[in-house]
Amino acid sequence: MPLEKKLTHFAVLGPGGVGGLLAGLLSREGHRVTVVASESTAQHIAAHGLRVESASFGDFTADVPAVPELTEPADVLIVATKATSLEAALRRVPAGQVRDAVVLPLLNGFEHVDLLRAHYPEAHVSAAGIRVESTRVAPGRIRQTSPFTALELARPGMPEGRIEALAERLRGTGFTVKVSDDEARTLWEKFHFLLPTALVCAHARQAVSGVRTERRDDLVDVMAEVAAVAAEYGVSLDSARVLETVDAVPPGTKPSMLRDREAGRPMEVDALGGALLRAARRVGVDVPVTARIVADLERVTPS
Repeated sequence: MPLEKKLTHFAVLGPGGVGGLLAGLLSREGHRVTVVASESTAQHIAAHGLRVESASFGDFTADVPAVPELTEPADVLIVATKATSLEAALRRVPAGQVRDAVVLPLLNGFEHVDLLRAHYPEAHVSAAGIRVESTRVAPGRIRQTSPFTALELARPGMPEGRIEALAERLRGTGFTVKVSDDEARTLWEKFHFLLPTALVCAHARQAVSGVRTERRDDLVDVMAEVAAVAAEYGVSLDSARVLETVDAVPPGTKPSMLRDREAGRPMEVDALGGALLRAARRVGVDVPVTARIVADLERVTPS
């Protein structure tokens, strides 16, 4: 049987802004999808469906099964939880249900890749990145607002043909999908854009339009620090190009870390800023601006 025929059952762990959007889109395209969520969220989605309101894909409701624990094998596991709840969430998907599956983590940061490989040793974990602004506004209700909807999947370590088959299915939803042969570059390029915007927007309590004028020095400095650390790991990054990308982002765009701070939820400060600090220490690179912002954000108490 061709490898691509194996990708018949998608499990989505964490039906938030990203996971809920992809679950809805894959279901709309006719794929078999199971959502894995907390008891209350799973009950709501099972009863009412998954409602997507999207600037890019239109508004629709997907009738998808939703369960608090995955009890049958999946061919693809999309992990889209917050980093702050990842380890607890993984208990909802036993390793036996994802043997030989592709695991696609769409989380902030990069340290989760090794964690997932240890947790699911018989699966194939692809380093990946996603660019989309999408938010869970209520259980089972997703609002996507960005003009950009792009995914990048890393090929290394994947069985022959598997990542290409997955990419084709994801392209079928309307996402732009790139397949990369360089896992480290995939992760660092994602981080190069994400970390400065997430940290500085959350610190300033401002959308991207505010910080790229009022806190531009901090944005530029954090970008430079990410690039300096990445260089020590053998990845060359172009900060000027990333700054151009930030300047092109729609004015009201808010990173998820800012939305979490505004809502009084725990922020992914350690998964993002902490990850850079740890990577920097390992190679002896000073990252003073990132360290200052991380220290300030770590003092913020969720309400």
